[in-house]
Amino acid sequence: MSKKAKDRDMCVLQSSPPCPGAFLYIFNCFLLLLLQKEAFGCPSACQLCTGRQVSCRNAGLSSIPWNLPETTILVYLSGNNISHVTPNGLRGLQKLAALYMDNSSILYVHPKAFMEVPKLCYLHLNNNNIKHLDPGIFEGLSNLHCLYLQNNQIAFLPRGLFSDLLSVRYLTLQRNRLSVLGSGTFLGMIRLQTLNLANNKISWISDSAFHHLENLAYLFLEGNNLTLVPSNAIGRLKNLERLSLSHNPIGSIQPFAFKGLNKLRYLSLKNVKLKCIAVNGFFGLNNLSQLILSYNDLENINSSTFTLLNNLMYLQLDRNKIATISNGTFKKMGQSLKVLSLAFNNITELQPEVLKPLVSLTHLQVSSNPWNCSCRMLGLLNWLASSLVSAKIHCQNPQSMRGRPLHYMKWARFSNCIGPTAGLGSTPSLGSFGVRHSTTAVMMAWHKGNRHNTLEQFVSAETKYVTFWERATSTSSTPLPYEEYAVEIPSQATTVLSTLPVQIPAEIIPSNRTVEGEQLFTTDAAPVSLKTTLICTQQVEKLNQAFDILLAFFILACAVILFLTCKIIQFRQKLKVLENSGEKSIEYYGFYQPGRYNITDSVQSLTQKSVGHSELDQIRLLKRTASESQAQVILFEHSSL
Repeated sequence: MSKKAKDRDMCVLQSSPPCPGAFLYIFNCFLLLLLQKEAFGCPSACQLCTGRQVSCRNAGLSSIPWNLPETTILVYLSGNNISHVTPNGLRGLQKLAALYMDNSSILYVHPKAFMEVPKLCYLHLNNNNIKHLDPGIFEGLSNLHCLYLQNNQIAFLPRGLFSDLLSVRYLTLQRNRLSVLGSGTFLGMIRLQTLNLANNKISWISDSAFHHLENLAYLFLEGNNLTLVPSNAIGRLKNLERLSLSHNPIGSIQPFAFKGLNKLRYLSLKNVKLKCIAVNGFFGLNNLSQLILSYNDLENINSSTFTLLNNLMYLQLDRNKIATISNGTFKKMGQSLKVLSLAFNNITELQPEVLKPLVSLTHLQVSSNPWNCSCRMLGLLNWLASSLVSAKIHCQNPQSMRGRPLHYMKWARFSNCIGPTAGLGSTPSLGSFGVRHSTTAVMMAWHKGNRHNTLEQFVSAETKYVTFWERATSTSSTPLPYEEYAVEIPSQATTVLSTLPVQIPAEIIPSNRTVEGEQLFTTDAAPVSLKTTLICTQQVEKLNQAFDILLAFFILACAVILFLTCKIIQFRQKLKVLENSGEKSIEYYGFYQPGRYNITDSVQSLTQKSVGHSELDQIRLLKRTASESQAQVILFEHSSL
């Protein structure tokens, strides 16, 4: 047989349809899978059935399938239309451990529905339309660990409903219609650790509703209608660690409201319309570390508000109506508090004595308050400058400073912060000059914190002169009242200014003092007048500003030089690449006319050293002379040797 005939027969063989045996084999495999699925007892509507796991999600089932394998451990029946759970629906599933029946439109569960599943550990009945649960419905579920009943319409929990659930650790009942928790509601749940009753309508809780819940650690009661803290009910929860009462119309915290919760670490009272906190309101919360009091109506807080909160680390007081904070308010938590939020309140000023006890504070939130950036803020600025805590303060008053950050203000804005003087026509008090001098020094220290040497001279000079006048006037006059514009001066100047202002007796004032106040002290004390001090400080500020401008230009020049240097280096590298690529290369072109060729150099001019006669001779050998009667075309592509 010829080769062509063999190839033709081979093509015919390859193009012929497959044998019927292949179709028969595939059909047998498919049939075997169906028989295996039926052998396991799996319903045809289920998507997955392995003998241990059955998945029938969103299959349109109206009842629990009756032919589930007896070896099944996990069953998914979510998203169906099972309106009633019957007693025989789970018959024979002795090994069932987890049952998901959420989002299945369940209206009623028969009291004997779970009698045949003694090893059930996880039961999901959430997101259904269950209105009530009959006593005995959970009979036999002694191994159940988690029970999910949220998002139903349950309005009442009978006494002893959960008495058979001895092993349940997690119970969720949020988003139902519960209004009352009667006596013994959770009787028997001795191992319960988390109870979620949020977003119901609970307005009353029996004193014994949480009886026997010795191991309960997390209790969520937010979003209900409680008007008082259920002190007697929650006081029995000796091991409670987390309690949420947010979004309840509680209004006030009564004395000893949380007595007995010695292990409580987290307490949320967010948006409870809180207006006042009684003395000893937080009594007994010795281990509390987080306290949330946001979105309330608190106006004033004082030292009795947070009594005995020695271990508090996180305190949230934002979005209240707080206008004043008394000294010593945070004294009890001075060694432990790390985060304090006072944002979105009505605070116009804050004395540094309020924050001084907070030696461990790392985060302070005071934004969105109507701050009055007057002389009363100098004390707070001085404290912020000396501490590691940063705070965003935007002025609202006066009008010229509205919206501007306080820490960007220049000290000249506060140059008029002087203390009160005696009456009209009387001798000026040393307090007015001393405080003005102190204000200037403090604002310079705050505005230019890195210029310590010059500022220390002003402060030390002030300390000497104030000490001199204090000694001179200690036996001659009484101090004048000093009500405001107090400024904290570092080091030993603090103790000196604590006795100021002091009125200067007439016999001490120099007789040659001019009306403009050019000379205030005697020549023996080597005084520095206020005018001279202000001139010096203004000169220092101008020099600092000039230095900052020069520094900015220097940095800009360095950046430009660096940029140009990089460009020059890149340009040199490109030149070097072009130079290397042009070495030892010949470019030539061929034309269609016979015997005519063009030989050109590379980018660099070729010298006789780089291209020898031998190479040109080899090219000439390719040239052939054609007769006039013949047309010969030799085509050379552009190339590079």
